[in-house]
Amino acid sequence: MKRIHAAALAVIAFAIATPSLAEVVVKDTSWSKLPYREVRFNDLNLDTPQGIDRLNMRITSAVKTVCGQPDARIPREVAVTRTCRSESLERAFADRDSIMAARLAARDDPSRLAALTTSISIAAR
Repeated sequence: MKRIHAAALAVIAFAIATPSLAEVVVKDTSWSKLPYREVRFNDLNLDTPQGIDRLNMRITSAVKTVCGQPDARIPREVAVTRTCRSESLERAFADRDSIMAARLAARDDPSRLAALTTSISIAAR
């Protein structure tokens, strides 16, 4: 009986700890004061142009969220936001390209393909 309770608690803990398949997940930023987003793509077919386009839209949206919306009346704020978006997009697309290359290399080995990452982290710096 105790084993059944322990197993049930383990299943519940796993279910709570497992992230949903949401497009963008807000992550705990206690390690940093930086805004942070994680873009998931495990629900996309990255073998199609439509899947890649959808991933690109998610990345762009997350970058805009992370870098914020500047007050157009403050030129310095606009410049900082523009730089944040440019640098964040550059890092995110470099990560995307690395993931796509790894997926291509692992295409013939399902176990390697399954072990690949399913999200891209985006942080304002």
